[in-house]
Amino acid sequence: MKLITWNVNKAGKSRRALWEMIQREDADIVLLQEVAEIPTCIRKRYQCHVMSPRYFGGHNAPFSSAILSNGLIDATPYLESELPWINRIHTDRYGWIIGCETTLGSGERFRVVTVHSPAFPIPRDEWIDVDVSGIKLTNNPDLWFTEILWSLLRRADVSDDTNWIVGGDFNSSVLFDKPKDRGNRQVIERLNTLGLTDCLSHHHRSPVPTFQHSTKTVDHQLDYCYVNAPMLNRLAEARVPSREEVFDRKPRLSDHLPILCEFD
Repeated sequence: MKLITWNVNKAGKSRRALWEMIQREDADIVLLQEVAEIPTCIRKRYQCHVMSPRYFGGHNAPFSSAILSNGLIDATPYLESELPWINRIHTDRYGWIIGCETTLGSGERFRVVTVHSPAFPIPRDEWIDVDVSGIKLTNNPDLWFTEILWSLLRRADVSDDTNWIVGGDFNSSVLFDKPKDRGNRQVIERLNTLGLTDCLSHHHRSPVPTFQHSTKTVDHQLDYCYVNAPMLNRLAEARVPSREEVFDRKPRLSDHLPILCEFD
């Protein structure tokens, strides 16, 4: 089984080289963040669950989050926190975190979540009157969608009885905690405690940079593909393509590298 997760930086159907790369990889499941338009050739290949995130101003983003599968998709919502205020934010701003179940032709079932945690925090007026002490990161003054995700998954029973995939652009890097701890390691530790492990950094035994800054530096791993133990035990490869293949194209394919994972 093969999986791709990729923030495609508002790619539409005109960015043909990007879609050609996705077609060449021929993954069974594809998680996309920040996609402007999915071309017909991809829609013919996959079933698609696509949602446009909603900003706190009330309007939808000019891009979508998407889960593509070469099997059947059941988009019935299943992510729900025990905290009503978390559910309110998740529901009112649906599209930053979307989930579905998919069944591949082999009969294998997967619970799949694509994540696009925006680079801006959740406005304080969304949580000013609630107790966030058990949710907010210990050393960060703000609240982010990574905490919404953790609260949703905490209630979802990430057990070994089901195949779990949680991937996307988390806008979180352990290097952001230098020189001062701002909670990025805590984001990872929380997901690890739920039984989820990032395939890329696990396979390479250290973080792998995936994001090209406007200065052209590539220092931070912002993108992750978390799976539970049954999936991790089957992990054969986790990689990113060469920076030249993605960043040095004209036009650049994206400011993020895709993560490609293969499972026995």
